[in-house]
Amino acid sequence: MRALLRRHGTALGVVAVFVALSVLMLPSMLGRDLIRDHSAFRKNSSGCAALAELCRRVQPPLRVETLIRPLEDLAKISGPLLILDPEEPFTSSELDEIVRWVEEGGVLIVAVQGLWDDPVALGPSGEPTYVALTGALGLNVVQGRDELEQATPAARSGLTEGVQRVAIRTQYTLAVATDQETQGEERRISLRANDLRPQLLADEKVVLGSFKHGKGEVYVSSDAEMFANAMLGREDNLQLVANLLWPLARQQTVYFDEYHHGFGERAETAAAADPGPLNRGLLLVVVAAAVFLYGKAVRFGAPVQVFDPRRRAAVEYVEALAGLFRRGEANQWALQKIGTALRRRLAVAVGLPASASAEALTTALAERRGIPSEDSARLLAELEWAPVEGGLTARRLTDLVQRATDLEERADPERHGARHRAREGRTTSGH
Repeated sequence: MRALLRRHGTALGVVAVFVALSVLMLPSMLGRDLIRDHSAFRKNSSGCAALAELCRRVQPPLRVETLIRPLEDLAKISGPLLILDPEEPFTSSELDEIVRWVEEGGVLIVAVQGLWDDPVALGPSGEPTYVALTGALGLNVVQGRDELEQATPAARSGLTEGVQRVAIRTQYTLAVATDQETQGEERRISLRANDLRPQLLADEKVVLGSFKHGKGEVYVSSDAEMFANAMLGREDNLQLVANLLWPLARQQTVYFDEYHHGFGERAETAAAADPGPLNRGLLLVVVAAAVFLYGKAVRFGAPVQVFDPRRRAAVEYVEALAGLFRRGEANQWALQKIGTALRRRLAVAVGLPASASAEALTTALAERRGIPSEDSARLLAELEWAPVEGGLTARRLTDLVQRATDLEERADPERHGARHRAREGRTTSGH
């Protein structure tokens, strides 16, 4: 065991670091997707970071404020307050303060979770947390059987100007609460049937409505997804949001309730609430640690190439070269080169220039070396015309090369004799 740790301890350490940090990062990464909250901090498909960024980039830009404390003192809130798919339960004092703030001129925008099979946060009574808020506002959220995917304006108004269709994803619609059927613990605003003004309809049912209360106004949507990152760019959702927020932001400030998304006083800024930078920082630490440990790791070194000390036989080189010429169909080219080299060497052997004609070569070979002119003339002619005629076989090529070698040795016996004696001397010393 000690030998194993000594040899592979560094590699095991790298694996342990990766596993440990992955376990630490997994809950935060999974938590964002599984909770599916509609926080202005979130950049996943259900978050509303795109909506908050849009407010900052318009002209003139709107200031985005995030509320991370209980909604028990809204006196300083001077712009629209967005409560999008709340998850933490509302206290009685919070509901009283919200209603009082609207009566004094506040603008409230509320949106609830859209699909019944999505994870929904429940309050102490076992009901969804938004029920207490919508019930206090005098509204019921009615569940339907089918998913609604598109809404259209109920009537032309400043809110629906330029809006033809709005992409939604909900199974819920809105209805005015009655004395016999009221959701939530206590109704703080009593609405008549005609007090709720429909703004968007789906299957002739209200998915976005508004009503006035005191000096203020309330907008309620049965679908929070229309404000989410994944839906904001579809259909005319962006135009609807622009019509909703900009005329209402009299003080050029929009407020997002993040306390009821579970952040509370743990997150003072968006950067602190968003685990994305933390995850990226941990990933950089992992990479740096892996590089450092790899540099310190025990290495086996580069592979050592083993050379065969035996010398290859000359015939192996000849066979390899012949195979190369055969695959490349270079017999004609090789024979042409052999013929040119032979004429040059014969000219040197008999003391003629390299450009001497075949007739001059054969005559000189006959006079100075006693080689019949017919033999040398026939070989030179074959070397010259064989590449042109084509159909040169390996056997004929071998025969011509052998004849050329014999002619060269007869033309220059001294040179080839010295080479032959040197070869015999090396053979004798080897024995």
